[in-house]
Amino acid sequence: MKPRTFGAFLLGESFSRTSLGEVFRAVPLDGPQELRLVFVPAPAVVKAPEAVKLIQRNAKQWSGVRDLHTLNLMASGLVDGTPYAAIEHCPGRLLSDLLERSRAEGLPLAHDQSVYLAERLAGALLSHSGGGLFHGALSPESVLVTFEGEVKVVPGLCRDLQTTPLLADPILQTLLGHLPGSLAGGKPARPNADIYALGAIFFQLLLREPFHTGSYPFDAEARIGEAEKGLGPSDALPGNLCAILRKSLLPDQPGAYTELASMKGDLDQLIASGEYSPTTFNIAFLMHSLFRGEDEADASTDETMRTLDRAPYHPKSEPKPEPAPAIPAAPAPPAPIESQPVASPTVEESTFGLEPEPSRKGLFIGLGVAAALLVVAGLVYVAFFRPRGPSKAEIQAQQQLAQISAERSQLKAQQEEMNKKIQDLQQERDALLQKSQTAKTTTEKAQAQKALEEAQKRLKVQQEAQRQLTESSARPAEGSTHPAAPAKESAAPPPAPAPAGSKGSPSAGTASPAASGSPAEPATASPGTSPAAAKTGAEAPPAKQTKAGDFVELWAVDARPKQIGEPSIKATPMAIQNGLHGTIYVQVTIDETGRVTDAKIVRGLTPDYGMNEACREAAMRVRYSPALKDGVPVKTNLTYPIVIR
Repeated sequence: MKPRTFGAFLLGESFSRTSLGEVFRAVPLDGPQELRLVFVPAPAVVKAPEAVKLIQRNAKQWSGVRDLHTLNLMASGLVDGTPYAAIEHCPGRLLSDLLERSRAEGLPLAHDQSVYLAERLAGALLSHSGGGLFHGALSPESVLVTFEGEVKVVPGLCRDLQTTPLLADPILQTLLGHLPGSLAGGKPARPNADIYALGAIFFQLLLREPFHTGSYPFDAEARIGEAEKGLGPSDALPGNLCAILRKSLLPDQPGAYTELASMKGDLDQLIASGEYSPTTFNIAFLMHSLFRGEDEADASTDETMRTLDRAPYHPKSEPKPEPAPAIPAAPAPPAPIESQPVASPTVEESTFGLEPEPSRKGLFIGLGVAAALLVVAGLVYVAFFRPRGPSKAEIQAQQQLAQISAERSQLKAQQEEMNKKIQDLQQERDALLQKSQTAKTTTEKAQAQKALEEAQKRLKVQQEAQRQLTESSARPAEGSTHPAAPAKESAAPPPAPAPAGSKGSPSAGTASPAASGSPAEPATASPGTSPAAAKTGAEAPPAKQTKAGDFVELWAVDARPKQIGEPSIKATPMAIQNGLHGTIYVQVTIDETGRVTDAKIVRGLTPDYGMNEACREAAMRVRYSPALKDGVPVKTNLTYPIVIR
């Protein structure tokens, strides 16, 4: 698919098509060429002005969310009356695409995989709900599962569309199927809507079919009863899973969930009991089985978008005609020499038959005029035609070009080396995958799966390193400029420069005004700067560089800290005696050396029987690789869960 311009973005291939619109891969027209996912609503949604205003309002609420378990909203706007939202890009597939592929391949999800996905989704919803924000439009179309087995939430841009005239349109069928019956009449969503939607998704994960089609009348209790009985003894749904479905999908019955944390606690308890033992590797293996080879094809498509030449897609502006160079006036011809009248010789002046000596006055005048012409011609040659040596600015430009060429050669060699390592790791992964599928004994299969998981981790680390190297080579260093090729000098002095100019900013990708003044030397061009601005602009001061030891939020770092080893936690006797179970969330501060300087419990257990403090102390002892920003180690915060079983 040929890229097309859409507002401030360049849209590439479609990532996924949903009931309410389409998601495209995209890169911004200006600034760093970072890959994004741009959601564009369907024409039926755009035709309703109330729906457009609602999507814009929801985008404004989600613009401030920065969370590890959310595809954070990076930009939003309106293009010819069509709203759009640009979110983070992450390799994977929407849960709706996963369920559709699972049905088409005849490969149903196991119960432990369904429990894992529901538990991770509940944790993701809780993660961004600290400020009172809730999703309100949750469905499989707003959940992304990565190829590494992680679960992320897409921002709830379509919340409360049931309150618009679209309520009667079939386009809202999927959304209505994941809303409680009390909202079907057009009422705005409340936080408990996420509990019902999560229960409906859990039902579809377990039984491979939607809980509700969106049409009424509908008996939710009878639907759960059918699932519990099943088509036969082997299809009957276990009672502990049915209990979670009833508490989430029957909000008016006694014992129903009133908080999302309660539902997550029950899912955590299922995992802690040992009856269901899902892992991230199980989901990653499922993703690679369902979408064989598509992760590599996606990586190739993403790389094409990251390295796409965006210049032809910028709106073209007519160049201003440059004033014609002044032609030096030819030297005026010498004034004609007036002939002097010669008097006839008198008798006293008579030469007595000898010829008189000729006068040399005309010769001297001619020689003087010739000398003057030579001087003028020499001055004109020196001023306009004499070849000049390179100026100071040209020498600096040539040195910078040589340096950039050397850096590109080095980056190319590093990229070739990384590509070879990735190919070797992919071959190793495929061989281990084949070995796992053909293993005859449980022990051989477990060993093969463990080796496959380690190979997958190494491949992920290598791909992340390649991505960072590609991004660093695709965008110029902060505060630097690419030298422009020195232009040939005209035959006459150039016109006076404009009093102000601009310099392109690598971080923002737009021109910023510079201070007035006449530059002493020609300015150099930088990405995003027009040639006229490069000739006349004064350089802006370089942006502030990140220094080692600076604090940077986790979402803004280039490379996140990697945990070295697992925390060693010893259960307290009271916790063992009382059978304590649940999840404790710990936030640690990691300095530029990878050492934990502070740890605190952001969400613990009550009563905890001393386990909150035990987890905090264990977190202080863990070491990490430092986070990186602009190639230097920085400080950051990291929050992660510890499951108590």
